[in-house]
Amino acid sequence: MSAPASFLARRAAQKERVRILYRRALKDTLNWAVHRHLFYEDADRLRERFEANKHVEDLETIDRMIANGEATYNKWRHPDPYIDDN
Repeated sequence: MSAPASFLARRAAQKERVRILYRRALKDTLNWAVHRHLFYEDADRLRERFEANKHVEDLETIDRMIANGEATYNKWRHPDPYIDDN
């Protein structure tokens, strides 16, 4: 038995939001790290935080977790990010 189309569409949207949040947070981590070896440590911790929740199945819980992650990212993102002019 297949899942309803609305369920699949919502899951796809959630996966995209998580992907975007992870990429933004990872890039922002690079702004905070003075040295590359510090970035690798921070990036590993960030990945662990995302991996720890990949088993969650409840759609409402996932939406809450994404919203919390986005709020945390916005609160802690670097005030003067590196911008590559290339």
